[in-house]
Amino acid sequence: MTFTQRLYKETFESHREVDQHPFVEMIKRDERAGEMYVNFNKLCIDEIQKVLQLDDRGLYERLYRDTRGVMSLESNAMTELLEHCRKYPLESSYQFYLGILFGGGMLKGALPEHWEFLTYTDRKMLIVDFKSYLCKNVDDEDEFIKRVNNGYGLIKEVFDEFAVECGS
Repeated sequence: MTFTQRLYKETFESHREVDQHPFVEMIKRDERAGEMYVNFNKLCIDEIQKVLQLDDRGLYERLYRDTRGVMSLESNAMTELLEHCRKYPLESSYQFYLGILFGGGMLKGALPEHWEFLTYTDRKMLIVDFKSYLCKNVDDEDEFIKRVNNGYGLIKEVFDEFAVECGS
């Protein structure tokens, strides 16, 4: 079993909690929730991109997202998540870049004005390349998995706040 297969398996439950969160369903039908979601991703990716150092510059450039127009979101959960993104940018990259790579295409119909941010031209190859990079560059797999699970917990807390704010 490769590291990324193990990573997927051992973070599946915490990832599923985020994917099945009521806020995610709201994104598809509530314009405000959709805007919050895109801004949330831009905030996190902006923090990641400030500190992420990949040995593969080409991969970094292919993953890069334009985060212009990002607006601050004030909450304790969001502050904690952004700190997590700064402290663990590779783990957070796994969550946010792969989240867009896998889910962005599904959301482009609900959020067409954010199509450029939510989609990649070489999506399938980029997924393979990023997973390969992780397999070659993660030293402490157990700690990486623990941090990814913690990150999903923080994302869930932010989504809890967003759901309340949007009237869930």
